Amino acid sequence: MACLEAACGAGDVASILLPPGTARETIAFAQSKAIAVLISDTMQPGADGVHVEAAAETVTAARRAVGQDRIVGAFAGSSRHFAMEAAEAGADYVALAQNGPGVGGEPIVKWCSAFFEIPCVAFEPVEAADLDTLLPQSPDFIRPSDAMWDGPDAARRVVTDLTQRLKQT
Repeated sequence: MACLEAACGAGDVASILLPPGTARETIAFAQSKAIAVLISDTMQPGADGVHVEAAAETVTAARRAVGQDRIVGAFAGSSRHFAMEAAEAGADYVALAQNGPGVGGEPIVKWCSAFFEIPCVAFEPVEAADLDTLLPQSPDFIRPSDAMWDGPDAARRVVTDLTQRLKQT
């Protein structure tokens, strides 16, 4: 929670993806900071939504389980097919492996941003230096480097660096 507190003090934190079984206190703390809490693979009481693999049947089942008032996010990797299936099945966002292979040299994040109305998340962790390559692809959301979990100072540094770099664009 100290890392999350430091990250929120350093910049805009929209959401967090947590593992199943996360303590309700952690969920409530994140939500008190206006952060949407998503749980991997299963809906958990108190959470804002669930993050699943992007197979159509998985997204459909998740949507059915959580209803229309909760978030369903889908990880499509570098698959256009799974990204389209997830969007059609009712995902609220599609998360993509921005460093994966692109079709015809076009990055999947750029393709998704141009093709979909739902938000596109560049899901592989990034540092500020990675934004020169990533931002022209127009992701709606990015995932900070996992180094932010090394402690509050690291969280503050990572989010500050990203925020400052984003302001330069």
